[in-house]
Amino acid sequence: MAAGPWPLAIAQPHPTVAITGPGVDVPATLQAAVLGAVRSPSRYTLPAGAHVADLIEVAGGVLTSADLTRVNLTATLADGQSVYVPLKDEVVPFERGGKIDLNAASADELHRALGISLTIARRIVAYRAAHGAFGAVSQLLLVPVSKTTYDRIKDLVSV
Repeated sequence: MAAGPWPLAIAQPHPTVAITGPGVDVPATLQAAVLGAVRSPSRYTLPAGAHVADLIEVAGGVLTSADLTRVNLTATLADGQSVYVPLKDEVVPFERGGKIDLNAASADELHRALGISLTIARRIVAYRAAHGAFGAVSQLLLVPVSKTTYDRIKDLVSV
């Protein structure tokens, strides 16, 4: 694998660290964006400490076709955060927190999205072609991929 920053799929957001105390200014507001199945997708200014549910409410609520079972409404928002509300039965784009389908992705898609070598990605596709569709993510270990690679990508893929 080439040196440099992790691919977008591997770079997970880090929790925000809030430092408070005397002499530390705490911002009174934050800006967050909401996209997807809401009435008015846009960027909004909310009070610090607001939750995802507050952002959706400010955006006019969700559409009747929204799938709120996949949205953590109680999560506290961070300044600059983007929230995506999917439709029912929508395959969420990987860039919006979706997962790569091991049974549909090409070797190039696996390579780019998961940050694995093209050799391993081709091995996954070849295994699928020889043995049929994956029934469980854990079958990646039969490809074979290393336990380290498996542990790094298992939460980023689906079957």
